[in-house]
Amino acid sequence: MFGLYIHIPFCAKICDYCDFHVMPAFPKLYQEYTDLLCREVEFFDAAHPGLLKTAQTLYLGGGTPSILPLDCLSQIFGCLRSLGVDVDSLKEVSMEFNPESTRKHTVEKALELGVRRFSLGLQTFDGNLLTTIGRSHSVEAGIQALDLLTSSGAQVSGDLMFNLPGQTVRSFLNDVDRLSDFNLNHISFYGLTVSPRSMLGQKVSKGLLNIDEDLYEEMYLNGVELLGRKGFERYEVSNFARPGYESIHNRNYWSRGEYAGFGPGAHSFWGNTRFYAPEMYPRWRDFVREGAPESRLTTDKLNDEDVLMELLWLSLRQSSGLDLQGLSSFGVRLPPSSYEKWLKKGFVSMENHDRLKLCGRGWIFMDEIVTDLANSYSELE
Repeated sequence: MFGLYIHIPFCAKICDYCDFHVMPAFPKLYQEYTDLLCREVEFFDAAHPGLLKTAQTLYLGGGTPSILPLDCLSQIFGCLRSLGVDVDSLKEVSMEFNPESTRKHTVEKALELGVRRFSLGLQTFDGNLLTTIGRSHSVEAGIQALDLLTSSGAQVSGDLMFNLPGQTVRSFLNDVDRLSDFNLNHISFYGLTVSPRSMLGQKVSKGLLNIDEDLYEEMYLNGVELLGRKGFERYEVSNFARPGYESIHNRNYWSRGEYAGFGPGAHSFWGNTRFYAPEMYPRWRDFVREGAPESRLTTDKLNDEDVLMELLWLSLRQSSGLDLQGLSSFGVRLPPSSYEKWLKKGFVSMENHDRLKLCGRGWIFMDEIVTDLANSYSELE
Protein backbone atom coordinates (compact mmCIF):
# COMPACT_ATOMS: atom_id res chain seq x y z
CA MET A 1 0.00 0.00 0.00
CA PHE A 2 1.14 3.57 -0.67
CA GLY A 3 0.30 6.50 1.62
CA LEU A 4 0.85 10.26 1.64
CA TYR A 5 1.97 12.36 4.60
CA ILE A 6 1.73 16.16 4.65
CA HIS A 7 3.75 17.84 7.39
CA ILE A 8 2.54 21.16 8.84
CA PRO A 9 5.39 22.37 11.10
CA PHE A 10 3.68 25.31 12.82
CA CYS A 11 2.59 25.38 16.47
CA ALA A 12 1.00 28.18 18.47
CA LYS A 13 3.49 27.29 21.22
CA ILE A 14 6.29 24.74 21.29
CA CYS A 15 5.52 22.30 24.11
CA ASP A 16 8.28 21.93 26.71
CA TYR A 17 8.78 18.23 25.89
CA CYS A 18 8.80 18.66 22.10
CA ASP A 19 11.74 17.50 20.03
CA PHE A 20 9.98 17.32 16.65
CA HIS A 21 10.48 19.30 13.44
CA VAL A 22 8.18 22.16 14.38
CA MET A 23 8.45 25.93 14.64
CA PRO A 24 6.53 28.83 16.19
CA ALA A 25 3.50 29.89 14.20
CA PHE A 26 4.30 32.99 12.13
CA PRO A 27 1.14 33.82 10.16
CA LYS A 28 3.18 35.62 7.50
CA LEU A 29 4.79 32.25 6.65
CA TYR A 30 1.56 30.29 6.18
CA GLN A 31 1.03 31.20 2.54
CA GLU A 32 4.72 30.91 1.67
CA TYR A 33 4.82 27.48 3.26
CA THR A 34 1.70 26.31 1.46
CA ASP A 35 3.07 27.48 -1.90
CA LEU A 36 6.40 25.73 -1.27
CA LEU A 37 4.70 22.55 -0.08
CA CYS A 38 2.60 22.35 -3.22
CA ARG A 39 5.68 22.94 -5.36
CA GLU A 40 7.47 20.10 -3.56
CA VAL A 41 4.55 17.77 -4.27
CA GLU A 42 4.53 18.86 -7.93
CA PHE A 43 8.28 18.24 -8.28
CA PHE A 44 7.81 14.80 -6.77
CA ASP A 45 5.00 14.01 -9.20
CA ALA A 46 7.13 15.09 -12.14
CA ALA A 47 9.99 12.87 -10.98
CA HIS A 48 7.69 9.89 -10.29
CA PRO A 49 4.79 10.13 -12.76
CA GLY A 50 1.63 8.38 -11.65
CA LEU A 51 2.84 7.39 -8.18
CA LEU A 52 0.68 9.89 -6.31
CA LYS A 53 -2.41 8.46 -8.01
CA THR A 54 -1.80 5.11 -6.33
CA ALA A 55 -2.11 6.57 -2.80
CA GLN A 56 -4.69 4.94 -0.55
CA THR A 57 -4.27 7.07 2.58
CA LEU A 58 -3.56 10.71 3.34
CA TYR A 59 -2.41 12.06 6.71
CA LEU A 60 -1.92 15.72 7.67
CA GLY A 61 0.29 15.86 10.74
CA GLY A 62 2.61 18.21 12.51
CA GLY A 63 3.01 20.46 14.24
CA THR A 64 -0.55 21.64 14.11
CA PRO A 65 -2.39 21.28 10.78
CA SER A 66 -5.52 22.84 12.30
CA ILE A 67 -3.64 26.13 12.74
CA LEU A 68 -3.49 26.75 8.98
CA PRO A 69 -5.89 29.26 7.42
CA LEU A 70 -8.75 27.67 5.51
CA ASP A 71 -7.47 29.00 2.17
CA CYS A 72 -4.16 27.22 2.74
CA LEU A 73 -5.88 23.95 3.58
CA SER A 74 -7.98 24.28 0.45
CA GLN A 75 -4.88 24.95 -1.64
CA ILE A 76 -3.13 21.82 -0.36
CA PHE A 77 -6.08 19.58 -1.14
CA GLY A 78 -6.56 21.31 -4.48
CA CYS A 79 -2.93 20.62 -5.36
CA LEU A 80 -3.27 16.94 -4.52
CA ARG A 81 -6.48 16.59 -6.51
CA SER A 82 -4.94 18.36 -9.52
CA LEU A 83 -2.17 15.74 -9.54
CA GLY A 84 -4.61 12.86 -9.60
CA VAL A 85 -5.05 12.06 -5.90
CA ASP A 86 -8.70 10.99 -5.64
CA VAL A 87 -9.21 12.18 -2.07
CA ASP A 88 -12.83 11.06 -1.91
CA SER A 89 -11.89 7.47 -2.78
CA LEU A 90 -8.99 7.08 -0.34
CA LYS A 91 -9.32 4.46 2.38
CA GLU A 92 -8.50 7.03 5.05
CA VAL A 93 -7.95 10.80 5.23
CA SER A 94 -6.72 12.00 8.64
CA MET A 95 -5.89 15.39 10.09
CA GLU A 96 -4.37 16.29 13.44
CA PHE A 97 -5.93 18.96 15.63
CA ASN A 98 -4.87 20.71 18.82
CA PRO A 99 -7.58 21.97 21.21
CA GLU A 100 -6.63 25.66 20.93
CA SER A 101 -7.14 25.61 17.16
CA THR A 102 -10.18 23.33 17.01
CA ARG A 103 -12.87 25.65 15.72
CA LYS A 104 -16.18 24.89 14.06
CA HIS A 105 -15.29 26.54 10.75
CA THR A 106 -11.99 24.61 10.55
CA VAL A 107 -13.73 21.30 11.25
CA GLU A 108 -16.41 22.06 8.66
CA LYS A 109 -13.79 23.01 6.04
CA ALA A 110 -11.78 19.85 6.75
CA LEU A 111 -14.88 17.72 6.26
CA GLU A 112 -15.70 19.58 3.06
CA LEU A 113 -12.19 18.93 1.74
CA GLY A 114 -12.49 15.20 2.38
CA VAL A 115 -11.04 14.62 5.86
CA ARG A 116 -12.85 11.73 7.53
CA ARG A 117 -10.69 11.10 10.58
CA PHE A 118 -9.56 13.59 13.24
CA SER A 119 -6.73 13.05 15.74
CA LEU A 120 -6.80 15.34 18.78
CA GLY A 121 -3.72 15.93 20.94
CA LEU A 122 -4.96 16.27 24.53
CA GLN A 123 -2.11 14.72 26.58
CA THR A 124 -3.96 15.04 29.91
CA PHE A 125 -7.09 16.41 31.60
CA ASP A 126 -5.05 17.61 34.59
CA GLY A 127 -4.64 21.39 34.42
CA ASN A 128 -1.52 21.44 36.56
CA LEU A 129 0.15 18.83 34.37
CA LEU A 130 -0.77 20.76 31.23
CA THR A 131 1.10 23.72 32.70
CA THR A 132 4.05 21.56 33.74
CA ILE A 133 4.62 20.21 30.22
CA GLY A 134 4.02 23.59 28.58
CA ARG A 135 0.79 22.90 26.73
CA SER A 136 -1.06 25.98 25.53
CA HIS A 137 -4.63 24.76 25.99
CA SER A 138 -6.79 24.45 29.08
CA VAL A 139 -8.74 21.41 30.26
CA GLU A 140 -11.95 23.19 29.25
CA ALA A 141 -10.61 23.81 25.74
CA GLY A 142 -9.74 20.13 25.42
CA ILE A 143 -13.24 19.06 26.39
CA GLN A 144 -14.82 21.59 24.01
CA ALA A 145 -12.61 20.32 21.17
CA LEU A 146 -13.61 16.73 21.93
CA ASP A 147 -17.28 17.65 21.93
CA LEU A 148 -16.95 19.46 18.61
CA LEU A 149 -14.99 16.72 16.85
CA THR A 150 -17.06 13.80 18.15
CA SER A 151 -20.26 15.52 17.02
CA SER A 152 -18.91 16.03 13.48
CA GLY A 153 -19.75 12.56 12.22
CA ALA A 154 -16.08 11.76 11.45
CA GLN A 155 -13.93 9.15 13.15
CA VAL A 156 -12.06 10.60 16.11
CA SER A 157 -8.88 9.58 17.91
CA GLY A 158 -7.64 11.12 21.15
CA ASP A 159 -4.00 11.21 22.34
CA LEU A 160 -2.78 11.08 25.93
CA MET A 161 0.65 10.99 27.55
CA PHE A 162 1.78 9.23 30.72
CA ASN A 163 4.72 9.18 33.11
CA LEU A 164 4.66 12.97 33.18
CA PRO A 165 6.52 14.89 35.91
CA GLY A 166 4.43 14.69 39.07
CA GLN A 167 1.76 12.47 37.49
CA THR A 168 0.31 9.69 39.62
CA VAL A 169 -1.06 6.36 38.46
CA ARG A 170 -4.52 7.40 39.58
CA SER A 171 -4.30 10.69 37.67
CA PHE A 172 -3.34 8.91 34.45
CA LEU A 173 -6.07 6.29 34.80
CA ASN A 174 -8.57 9.07 35.39
CA ASP A 175 -7.45 10.58 32.07
CA VAL A 176 -7.89 7.25 30.27
CA ASP A 177 -11.27 6.66 31.86
CA ARG A 178 -12.50 10.14 31.06
CA LEU A 179 -11.33 10.09 27.44
CA SER A 180 -12.79 6.65 26.75
CA ASP A 181 -16.22 7.87 27.88
CA PHE A 182 -16.39 10.24 24.91
CA ASN A 183 -17.89 9.08 21.61
CA LEU A 184 -14.63 8.19 19.91
CA ASN A 185 -13.28 4.97 18.45
CA HIS A 186 -9.50 5.28 18.80
CA ILE A 187 -7.16 6.23 21.64
CA SER A 188 -3.38 6.51 21.76
CA PHE A 189 -1.23 6.98 24.83
CA TYR A 190 2.50 7.47 24.86
CA GLY A 191 5.06 7.35 27.65
CA LEU A 192 6.96 10.61 27.91
CA THR A 193 10.34 10.55 26.23
CA VAL A 194 12.58 13.22 27.72
CA SER A 195 14.89 14.76 25.17
CA PRO A 196 17.88 16.53 26.73
CA ARG A 197 17.48 19.21 24.04
CA SER A 198 13.92 20.08 25.10
CA MET A 199 13.02 22.66 27.73
CA LEU A 200 11.51 19.94 29.89
CA GLY A 201 14.65 17.83 29.51
CA GLN A 202 16.77 20.71 30.75
CA LYS A 203 14.52 21.14 33.79
CA VAL A 204 14.79 17.43 34.58
CA SER A 205 18.59 17.48 34.24
CA LYS A 206 18.75 20.45 36.63
CA GLY A 207 16.55 18.67 39.17
CA LEU A 208 13.71 21.17 38.80
CA LEU A 209 11.33 18.41 37.73
CA ASN A 210 11.28 14.73 38.62
CA ILE A 211 9.94 11.77 36.67
CA ASP A 212 9.28 8.58 38.63
CA GLU A 213 10.31 5.88 36.13
CA ASP A 214 9.10 3.20 38.56
CA LEU A 215 5.52 4.22 37.77
CA TYR A 216 5.86 3.65 34.02
CA GLU A 217 4.97 -0.04 34.01
CA GLU A 218 2.03 0.33 36.40
CA MET A 219 0.59 3.21 34.40
CA TYR A 220 0.95 1.43 31.08
CA LEU A 221 -0.39 -1.99 32.07
CA ASN A 222 -3.31 -0.56 34.02
CA GLY A 223 -4.15 1.80 31.17
CA VAL A 224 -4.22 -1.14 28.75
CA GLU A 225 -6.47 -3.10 31.08
CA LEU A 226 -8.86 -0.18 31.55
CA LEU A 227 -9.20 0.42 27.83
CA GLY A 228 -9.80 -3.29 27.29
CA ARG A 229 -12.76 -3.12 29.67
CA LYS A 230 -14.06 -0.13 27.72
CA GLY A 231 -13.97 -2.03 24.40
CA PHE A 232 -10.67 -0.71 23.00
CA GLU A 233 -8.28 -3.38 21.72
CA ARG A 234 -4.53 -2.79 21.68
CA TYR A 235 -3.30 -3.31 18.12
CA GLU A 236 0.05 -1.55 18.54
CA VAL A 237 2.08 -0.82 21.65
CA SER A 238 0.60 2.69 22.08
CA ASN A 239 -2.58 2.47 19.98
CA PHE A 240 -6.03 1.17 20.86
CA ALA A 241 -9.18 1.00 18.79
CA ARG A 242 -12.68 -0.34 18.80
CA PRO A 243 -12.78 -3.25 16.32
CA GLY A 244 -12.57 -2.00 12.75
CA TYR A 245 -11.31 1.49 13.60
CA GLU A 246 -7.54 0.95 13.57
CA SER A 247 -5.50 3.62 11.77
CA ILE A 248 -4.96 2.36 8.21
CA HIS A 249 -2.25 4.94 7.50
CA ASN A 250 -0.21 4.09 10.58
CA ARG A 251 -0.60 0.34 10.08
CA ASN A 252 0.96 0.85 6.68
CA TYR A 253 4.02 2.33 8.40
CA TRP A 254 4.30 -0.60 10.80
CA SER A 255 3.86 -3.11 7.98
CA ARG A 256 6.73 -1.54 6.02
CA GLY A 257 4.34 -0.22 3.41
CA GLU A 258 5.48 2.56 1.11
CA TYR A 259 4.71 6.26 1.57
CA ALA A 260 5.82 9.73 0.54
CA GLY A 261 6.18 12.60 3.01
CA PHE A 262 6.25 16.31 2.18
CA GLY A 263 7.50 19.22 4.25
CA PRO A 264 10.65 19.84 6.34
CA GLY A 265 12.10 16.57 7.60
CA ALA A 266 9.10 14.50 6.44
CA HIS A 267 10.16 10.92 5.83
CA SER A 268 9.40 8.74 2.81
CA PHE A 269 9.89 5.08 2.01
CA TRP A 270 9.71 3.06 -1.17
CA GLY A 271 11.95 0.90 -3.29
CA ASN A 272 13.60 -0.32 -0.06
CA THR A 273 15.02 3.16 0.57
CA ARG A 274 14.15 5.58 3.38
CA PHE A 275 14.77 9.26 2.75
CA TYR A 276 13.83 12.74 3.88
CA ALA A 277 14.26 16.37 2.85
CA PRO A 278 16.18 18.99 4.90
CA GLU A 279 14.75 19.35 8.40
CA MET A 280 15.31 23.06 9.09
CA TYR A 281 12.79 25.36 7.44
CA PRO A 282 15.29 27.71 5.68
CA ARG A 283 17.19 24.76 4.21
CA TRP A 284 13.99 23.03 3.16
CA ARG A 285 12.79 26.26 1.53
CA ASP A 286 16.01 26.44 -0.48
CA PHE A 287 15.66 22.76 -1.36
CA VAL A 288 12.21 23.35 -2.86
CA ARG A 289 13.24 26.55 -4.64
CA GLU A 290 16.05 24.57 -6.26
CA GLY A 291 13.55 22.10 -7.66
CA ALA A 292 13.65 19.53 -4.83
CA PRO A 293 16.72 17.73 -6.25
CA GLU A 294 17.13 14.14 -5.06
CA SER A 295 20.80 14.92 -4.41
CA ARG A 296 19.72 17.05 -1.44
CA LEU A 297 17.78 14.22 0.19
CA THR A 298 19.18 12.23 3.08
CA THR A 299 18.84 8.62 1.98
CA ASP A 300 19.27 5.22 3.56
CA LYS A 301 19.26 2.23 1.21
CA LEU A 302 18.34 -0.80 3.29
CA ASN A 303 20.28 -4.03 3.07
CA ASP A 304 18.95 -7.45 4.10
CA GLU A 305 20.04 -7.03 7.70
CA ASP A 306 18.36 -3.62 7.92
CA VAL A 307 15.11 -5.11 6.63
CA LEU A 308 15.27 -7.94 9.14
CA MET A 309 15.82 -5.52 12.01
CA GLU A 310 12.82 -3.48 10.88
CA LEU A 311 10.71 -6.62 10.68
CA LEU A 312 11.62 -7.52 14.25
CA TRP A 313 10.89 -4.07 15.66
CA LEU A 314 7.78 -3.27 13.64
CA SER A 315 6.20 -6.71 13.90
CA LEU A 316 6.58 -7.17 17.63
CA ARG A 317 5.23 -3.71 18.40
CA GLN A 318 1.92 -4.86 16.87
CA SER A 319 -0.55 -7.26 18.44
CA SER A 320 -0.34 -9.41 15.29
CA GLY A 321 3.24 -10.26 16.22
CA LEU A 322 6.21 -11.65 14.32
CA ASP A 323 5.67 -14.22 11.57
CA LEU A 324 8.60 -16.60 12.10
CA GLN A 325 7.77 -18.54 8.97
CA GLY A 326 7.89 -15.32 6.97
CA LEU A 327 11.51 -14.81 7.97
CA SER A 328 12.42 -17.84 5.88
CA SER A 329 12.03 -15.69 2.75
CA PHE A 330 15.24 -14.00 3.91
CA GLY A 331 16.96 -17.32 4.54
CA VAL A 332 16.73 -16.67 8.28
CA ARG A 333 15.60 -18.87 11.13
CA LEU A 334 15.43 -17.70 14.71
CA PRO A 335 16.41 -20.55 17.03
CA PRO A 336 13.98 -21.33 19.87
CA SER A 337 16.77 -20.46 22.31
CA SER A 338 16.40 -16.79 21.30
CA TYR A 339 12.92 -16.55 22.76
CA GLU A 340 12.56 -19.53 25.13
CA LYS A 341 13.41 -17.53 28.24
CA TRP A 342 10.79 -14.95 27.30
CA LEU A 343 8.21 -17.71 26.82
CA LYS A 344 9.03 -19.05 30.28
CA LYS A 345 8.67 -15.57 31.79
CA GLY A 346 5.28 -15.20 30.11
CA PHE A 347 6.46 -12.12 28.21
CA VAL A 348 5.78 -13.65 24.79
CA SER A 349 3.41 -16.29 23.46
CA MET A 350 3.55 -18.58 20.45
CA GLU A 351 0.55 -18.87 18.15
CA ASN A 352 0.22 -21.79 15.72
CA HIS A 353 3.90 -22.61 16.24
CA ASP A 354 5.02 -19.80 13.92
CA ARG A 355 3.87 -16.42 15.26
CA LEU A 356 5.58 -14.78 18.22
CA LYS A 357 3.57 -12.19 20.12
CA LEU A 358 4.26 -9.95 23.09
CA CYS A 359 2.01 -10.46 26.10
CA GLY A 360 1.73 -9.25 29.67
CA ARG A 361 4.88 -7.49 30.86
CA GLY A 362 6.52 -8.33 27.53
CA TRP A 363 5.17 -5.06 26.16
CA ILE A 364 7.30 -3.25 28.75
CA PHE A 365 10.39 -5.29 27.85
CA MET A 366 9.94 -5.06 24.09
CA ASP A 367 13.36 -3.46 23.53
CA GLU A 368 15.18 -6.22 25.40
CA ILE A 369 13.22 -8.97 23.63
CA VAL A 370 13.93 -7.54 20.18
CA THR A 371 17.61 -7.13 21.07
CA ASP A 372 17.78 -10.78 22.09
CA LEU A 373 16.23 -11.87 18.80
CA ALA A 374 18.56 -9.59 16.85
CA ASN A 375 21.63 -10.94 18.63
CA SER A 376 20.47 -14.46 17.90
CA TYR A 377 20.17 -13.63 14.23
CA SER A 378 23.67 -12.18 14.22
CA GLU A 379 25.04 -15.40 15.68
CA LEU A 380 23.51 -17.38 12.78
CA GLU A 381 25.26 -15.40 10.09
